[in-house]
Amino acid sequence: MNDYFVRSKNLQKSFLFILPLVVLYEIGIILYGSEVKNAADVFVKSPLTIFGKNAALIFNSLVVIFSFCSLFYLEKKNLFNCRIFIPMFLESTIYAFLLGYGVLFLVYRFLPLASTGIDIKSIAGGIIISLGAGIYEEIFFRLLLLSGLCFVFIKVGKLSPLVGTLFGILISAAIFSAMHYIGATSDCFSPHSFLFRFLAGIILAVIFTLRGLGIVVYTHAIYDVLVVIRANT
Repeated sequence: MNDYFVRSKNLQKSFLFILPLVVLYEIGIILYGSEVKNAADVFVKSPLTIFGKNAALIFNSLVVIFSFCSLFYLEKKNLFNCRIFIPMFLESTIYAFLLGYGVLFLVYRFLPLASTGIDIKSIAGGIIISLGAGIYEEIFFRLLLLSGLCFVFIKVGKLSPLVGTLFGILISAAIFSAMHYIGATSDCFSPHSFLFRFLAGIILAVIFTLRGLGIVVYTHAIYDVLVVIRANT
């Protein structure tokens, strides 16, 4: 089990694990149009807008290149075994159910019909949005923002790793929650929804810190997919 926890947290392995979600999401964007794009998707890809219409092509090319590099690295280190993706998926599913029913029970005492302000016109469109949220919100808020905050607090501010990580988790969770009320597709603010997203942000940040990017991406995506299915049944 110790070997599993170490290997499943590996960043290269995590990226290969989430690669199918990236492919499905990008295909969904092509089929359904840019109106189903996740806001964090726009933030992550914004530096590539300098390339104009070729931005999407360049991003997807970078994904392919990084995938081959990750695979080559893992093969060279004898670390690649796709069978590990099965327990990683099951672990993520467990966390998703705990997130959905545990936190929501504390905040709402029932599972809400929807977790975003986006008008979901079909299950397929909602699933595409869910995949985008899982991938790009975790990349933006956890991999980039949380990691950056921890670096500032621990390396620059000279705080202890525990205190610096705690501050990073709380601040990133607050920003994660607040960002859902900004923009054209934002939600109407309510204390309950803000509290839920804040607690969810804390839990996702803890999962990212302890279990890595791949697990937290699938946890987030699976939870959102469950909400979409419930909202359309």
